[in-house]
Amino acid sequence: MRITNTQKQELAQIFRESGLNLLDFETSGQHKEFKIQFKHEYFSFYINLHDIDKNIYHITVFTVSNTKAATVGATWEQVKGKFTAWTKEVFTELNTPTGWETFESENFLNTDFSELNSEFTEFEKAKVEQSIFELKGKLKLLEIPEATVEIINKKLDELNSKVDKLNKFDWKSLFIGTIASLIMTLAIPSQASGLIWEYIKSAFGGLKLKG
Repeated sequence: MRITNTQKQELAQIFRESGLNLLDFETSGQHKEFKIQFKHEYFSFYINLHDIDKNIYHITVFTVSNTKAATVGATWEQVKGKFTAWTKEVFTELNTPTGWETFESENFLNTDFSELNSEFTEFEKAKVEQSIFELKGKLKLLEIPEATVEIINKKLDELNSKVDKLNKFDWKSLFIGTIASLIMTLAIPSQASGLIWEYIKSAFGGLKLKG
């Protein structure tokens, strides 16, 4: 006996209906086991075929509120029911604003007091351009409309052109303010907006802009 492709397809349908983004998850397992896990947290759902009773599946579920999980037996219909509940819980967690989002993004570019009147060097301008190029590439991974990505990319190009006109402090302030305004104006979901801030942190992580 094995976990069949038809059964995996049933789980995939449940997953798609949940509204979750498959790019944020990874799957693993061969024949008698199948696991899906959120890439950025411990949330996971693990199915293992029982060695004796072929109609019973062992499932281990790490829910949003539980970092420890016990393994329980279930029929396939019960597995699907528990998987539906798990995907709904994870979707709610990922798409519920905490109320602290504005604070999470306030210093992603390491703004420093010494930058109040400090200009970009030519090397730093090149690094900014490189970081924006990397960020634009990462935005393609988001599950948001292509038109939305195009609007963000256009604004990023405008920001890139302003490094010749603004000092570091003013440019960083404009950058963060522009991204925050775009997220609100374009009504980007909280899951995607959180990833945007993470992409910014990653793209500009190697950018040293000290005065």
